[in-house]
Amino acid sequence: MQTQEYKYAKIYDPLLFYFIRPIRKRVVLLVKKYRYKKILDVCCGTGDQLKLLKQHGFDGQGVDISETMLNVALGGRIKADCLLQDATQMHFDNDLFDLSMVVFALHEKHTDSARGILEEMLRVTQKNGHILIVDYEITHQTGTVSKALIYLIEWIAGGEHYRHFKAYLKAGGLPALLSRMPLTELKRHYFGHHGIVLTLLKKVQN
Repeated sequence: MQTQEYKYAKIYDPLLFYFIRPIRKRVVLLVKKYRYKKILDVCCGTGDQLKLLKQHGFDGQGVDISETMLNVALGGRIKADCLLQDATQMHFDNDLFDLSMVVFALHEKHTDSARGILEEMLRVTQKNGHILIVDYEITHQTGTVSKALIYLIEWIAGGEHYRHFKAYLKAGGLPALLSRMPLTELKRHYFGHHGIVLTLLKKVQN
């Protein structure tokens, strides 16, 4: 089982390269624009985003609960600085980072866990700091092919992952998760014919 998970981790980024790379590049542009000093990548997976940021001169810290994903993140020519941690109970001080981000991780979690991750991101982010989220947003504007492809990808992931994805959409997706949180939206970008949204938010109070 460990070997199979490690193999999946090794092919994860190459498999999704053409879908995720434009999003990764947009994140780099935002980091360059706002010149963040302390960056946290929550549920960082194989560390691909952190490695890309490092190529552009920005250091960041990542956390993930998967040892196999982190083995990939810590390998290769460019190594990501990632720690094994539960994103709902991170071992960081309050108000530490000026940017906390989570990419394609909320939809695959139980609602309570996804909400817990966001609350932890708020805790470790400075007042007036930024939170960046990338995830699915399925609306009437989403292209038919894009919607079908998203459902196919999640169906292939299967099991609990797919059940959480469907529950995420049924509950109202990202807007529902963000409701009543002390955040104000700064920017929004769409990808995949309105199937994926990147939203940059500001923490407005403790």
